[in-house]
Amino acid sequence: MNEKKFSKEEQKFWQRYFRIEKLEDIPQEWSILGGYGFGDDQTDEYIYFVSLRVPILREIILKESYVTDEGVKHMSVFEELKLLYLRKHKAITKKSIPYFNEMKSLESLNITKTNITLTDLHELLDNQNLREVFIDSEENEENILEKAFALKERMPNCNIYLDTCFTTENNGDPIDPIF
Repeated sequence: MNEKKFSKEEQKFWQRYFRIEKLEDIPQEWSILGGYGFGDDQTDEYIYFVSLRVPILREIILKESYVTDEGVKHMSVFEELKLLYLRKHKAITKKSIPYFNEMKSLESLNITKTNITLTDLHELLDNQNLREVFIDSEENEENILEKAFALKERMPNCNIYLDTCFTTENNGDPIDPIF
């Protein structure tokens, strides 16, 4: 977005992953990056290069990629990012939470099977635009309710789902948020 031409590294990236030769051929608006089963090659560098040239990205769906907190930092620059699905990323920690707070269009956040806990969210998450958060918990039931309640008070329009990735069962029945 800033520079008018590719660096050599960046040019290799765009050629390798997207077969794009010229800067002007990069779409400025993307609906989605990733998908279920997509993620083997995604690294912090991958997210960085996309963040340099694509201002609008609406959904990121990555499962078991190589993205860390540094990659989440790069994701925070995308305009209109509404859905962020980062399931099974052990290298994503509470250091990412301030970046989630910066994502002003973010409505759905799935961080199940990361190293972010309900305690971390209770202490740090404050994104008023969020409508749903999916998180795992290893807390005892008393602590879960206390922390989830405090989080819900801070973000009253956000549903908190515990130990699930979806809002419905396989048969279509709705799953109730804990708050």
